[in-house]
Amino acid sequence: MAQLVPPTAVTPARPPGGGLRARLREAVRRQPAHITFAPRETGRAVALQLSLSVLGFTVLLLLNRHLGHGVTSVLGRWDAANYLSVAAHGYPDRLTFRPDGVPDYNTLAFFPLFPGVILAVHAVTGLTLAHAGVLVSWVAGAVAASGVHTLARAVVGSRAALVCVGLWACSPYAFVLWIPYSEAVFTAVLVWALVALVARRWVTAGLLCTLAGTVRPTASVLVAVTALTGLVALAGRRDGLRPLAATVLAPLGLVWSWLYLGSRIGSLTGWFVAQRAWGQSFDLGRGTVQFLRHAAGEHSPDMRYVAVLTTIAAVAVGTVALALDRRVPWPLVLLVAGAWLLMVGVSGAPFSKPRFMLPFLPVLLLSPAPALARARREVRWMVYGSGAVFAGWYGAGLLALFRPAP
Repeated sequence: MAQLVPPTAVTPARPPGGGLRARLREAVRRQPAHITFAPRETGRAVALQLSLSVLGFTVLLLLNRHLGHGVTSVLGRWDAANYLSVAAHGYPDRLTFRPDGVPDYNTLAFFPLFPGVILAVHAVTGLTLAHAGVLVSWVAGAVAASGVHTLARAVVGSRAALVCVGLWACSPYAFVLWIPYSEAVFTAVLVWALVALVARRWVTAGLLCTLAGTVRPTASVLVAVTALTGLVALAGRRDGLRPLAATVLAPLGLVWSWLYLGSRIGSLTGWFVAQRAWGQSFDLGRGTVQFLRHAAGEHSPDMRYVAVLTTIAAVAVGTVALALDRRVPWPLVLLVAGAWLLMVGVSGAPFSKPRFMLPFLPVLLLSPAPALARARREVRWMVYGSGAVFAGWYGAGLLALFRPAP
């Protein structure tokens, strides 16, 4: 008896390249991150950040007193002195130059929003400029902590989000969040801009990016990521024309800062000229390579060399880890990658490179935070406490003992 053989199913031929495109889309696909605000959890995160700041700042002040430095001198060191000078006297109307044509150190290199806020707080509260600067930094640090928790909670969950806040608040260079440095304000604006970007709140993201551009020149990384993310959304026909608002608004603050600072001395490129006092320019990493060679030849390098080398390597590894983690949205990966390129590609002030990465650190912590979140509570608190004490000790040394500026 003949058997009936079912007809063979015919699979339609795929269009040329369709399979490759599908595989590429699958390779770069990310899990959706849903932004929600949990007030009670966020309050715990802010309390953790403030507690660690109090501990670290106490250690810093006690050590500086032991070294013979008063509170006022600690609050007015290095970059803090420049910001307080701008708040007190404004910007110079001319630059002076050394015999070799390099400008002298000047305050024109420091962006205007932070000293402007210090001056406003001083006028309203009657605090000295130094203490007003501390108040601004501490309030901004709390705002930043709430943003870090909100962003991390959407990516790695509540427990790991709290760990992200704790690790950021007790990291070695967290001491600049306690004094009149601009990192706390910049981190607050940066992180909340990322929250808006991930939530596809395009106008809010663009406005916050504009604000970031008036705080620090490193906002250029955020500007690029925001503009690119908006263009990708436009190309994908998502959210209508609203992504265009983010793309258009993103660079306005940065451009305004450059033009405003240049106008103080009557030159469109005045800010870039002022930056030469610190030897800072984008040289594709040649200056960083020279620094690494110099560090390799040091017979007894101090811990600042170790900090710089560790930062460069750790950020590179962390960027790869973020790229391989499908929970992390691509804008966050691109942000850290861009920050690393800027850190390595810009010459000058090599010992400030770890501080440069502090506002971007919360994103890098998205990878290791879940592991620590699974540890016992006693282990986490030991990490936080020892980190805060170390940050205070390290900050006291960098501010009081070492040159150049941290």
